[in-house]
Amino acid sequence: GVNELPFIYSKAKKAIPGLKLVIAGKGPEEEKLKKELPDAKFLGWVEHNSLPDIYSAADLLILPSRFDTFGNVIVEAFSCGCPVVSYNTKGPRDIIENEKSGYLVNTKEKMADAVIAHFKKDANRDCMNTAALERSKGFTADSIIGKLLKDTGLA
Repeated sequence: GVNELPFIYSKAKKAIPGLKLVIAGKGPEEEKLKKELPDAKFLGWVEHNSLPDIYSAADLLILPSRFDTFGNVIVEAFSCGCPVVSYNTKGPRDIIENEKSGYLVNTKEKMADAVIAHFKKDANRDCMNTAALERSKGFTADSIIGKLLKDTGLA
């Protein structure tokens, strides 16, 4: 979970010294994270309508949660052309196309490796941003409800 972020950032920062980490949101781990990540920028609680600006400014969203069952955050980031690195769990694996629109990993070590790889291969980043944006178009409310009705035999 979020307590894995210091490990992920530390490992990635060793390989990419200019790496900057921005953390949006509040939670019970915030004070501990502020101590462990003194050079990270903490935005605190962010109004939902400000998220597109944050996603658009980011190069990559790191999602160290194993419990985001649908992946709204992933679709929101994708809709702003921001790729996502996430654990290969239900939800993220249904949305992220590994190494195309983002990265699916199984361990915090692999998550750090994906962050490093993302910033080491500049030429691929534009393709990944475009792929993320394209992928988000498949997750409109109408398409999700239509698939649900079809899958349940109601349509």
